[in-house]
Order: sequence, then structure tokens, then C-alpha cells
Amino acid sequence: MTDQLVTAPTGAAFTSQLVCTTGDRLIHPADGRNDLARIVVRWARRWVPETWPAREYFDALGVGDPDSPCYDDEAVMGWLLLEPQPNSLAWQVRTGRIDITTALTAEAEAWPV
Repeated sequence: MTDQLVTAPTGAAFTSQLVCTTGDRLIHPADGRNDLARIVVRWARRWVPETWPAREYFDALGVGDPDSPCYDDEAVMGWLLLEPQPNSLAWQVRTGRIDITTALTAEAEAWPV
């Protein structure tokens, strides 16, 4: 067991071992990297659809609440990590501006359990 938290590189498949922060994005592995792809973004401790195809995909599966779409980690296992948007919390972690512990502390303060 390690005493340091680490994040996976862009392109890695999401697993329960991967530490994600707000702003991390995942794409369905069968999709091309375009606006029509199924993409979700990490918000608080859940995933929300970033594109309509992602929303439609989960609606068709009957996963999540249609009025407030958000998904647990299990729904996106195996999806691939995309490069985060500039200046997002995830971007700051992945570019080394802040460490993962600082990012997780900021999330805990913003969204307490």
C-alpha cells in the first residue's frame, strides 16, 4: 500500500483504484473523440453527462435519475480518461500546479459528505 495518492495518465481506463477529481472527464471506449461522443465529467463525487449522447446512453440504460442525471463510478468502469479542461481542478492536478491531496481537500470542503 502506498502512502501517496496518484492519478492515472490520459487514456487510462477508469477503475475503482483511480483517483478522480472534479473536472476529470471520461469517454466511452467505443467512441471517437468528438462532440458526438459519450463523455461524462466528474462533479463532486459523481459523474454527470457532458454531451447529449452520454445523457441519452444512460437514459436508454435506465441508469440514474432523469431529472438530475448523475452516475456512480460503477456506471463508467472501463471508460477512458480524457485530458481535463484548462483551469479545472483536475487540470491543476494533472499539470502539477497542485497535488491530489490538496484537490481532494478542496472537494471535501465544497461537498461535505
